[in-house]
Amino acid sequence: MTYLAKILDEKRHEVAELRKQRPQQRYEERKNDLSSCRDFAGNLKRTGENLRLIAEIKKASPSRGVIVHDFDPVDMARRYIGLGASAFSVLTDRLFFQGSIDYLETVKLQFHLPVIRKDFIIDERQIFESRLIGADAILLIVAALEASQLRDYLQLAAEIGLAVLVEVHDRQELDTAAEAGAGIIGVNNRNLKDFSVSLDTAIDLRPHFPEGVIAVAESGLKSADDIQRIGQASFDAVLIGEGLHVSPELHNVTWQKP
Repeated sequence: MTYLAKILDEKRHEVAELRKQRPQQRYEERKNDLSSCRDFAGNLKRTGENLRLIAEIKKASPSRGVIVHDFDPVDMARRYIGLGASAFSVLTDRLFFQGSIDYLETVKLQFHLPVIRKDFIIDERQIFESRLIGADAILLIVAALEASQLRDYLQLAAEIGLAVLVEVHDRQELDTAAEAGAGIIGVNNRNLKDFSVSLDTAIDLRPHFPEGVIAVAESGLKSADDIQRIGQASFDAVLIGEGLHVSPELHNVTWQKP
């Protein structure tokens, strides 16, 4: 069984529990009181020489285990703002990434940047829940969804005010994302089947992006040279988590600030 299959199997159990909390009904009851979402897409569009940074607030990963032992999401977010981040990505998956909805809610309350919920969304109830906890955007992974689900979830997210980063790993997934009408597409350089990483994945796919789509490179970015290569490939933004902890080089990169 692949890493992704294991994660999705567990996520189905989580969704079964989430149904009992009736997030759609709670959203309908509270929607008029919810604050408007911050402009995630607007903060990612590159308008100059430098890339935008989506800084990921992550404690652990399935491949590396615990990455940050003295984990403090507020302190981490504050440091990322100092680096020039345009948005935050917050892991909310509990079992595999030791994330938490609480982390997202805390970061959203403490800081002004838009926040994307990083999780494995396979059910519309998770989308309603994302809006309720204060996310400004969600991640939809093409490899985890049927094409019809992707289209439906993109439409639902738009209806309730959420931006969507659609994640792909190969040309077929990129075409699926484009056909579904994705406005922000991220290439994950990490293969979710075996967790191997290659920066060439993003660079090779970039010429095939539809015109006008915001292009994001994700995973495996650990040096100034990596950032330069991605910038030269005409991406708008990068999403970096672990690299910001293990590579001091990345602290000296100049990012386009919001």
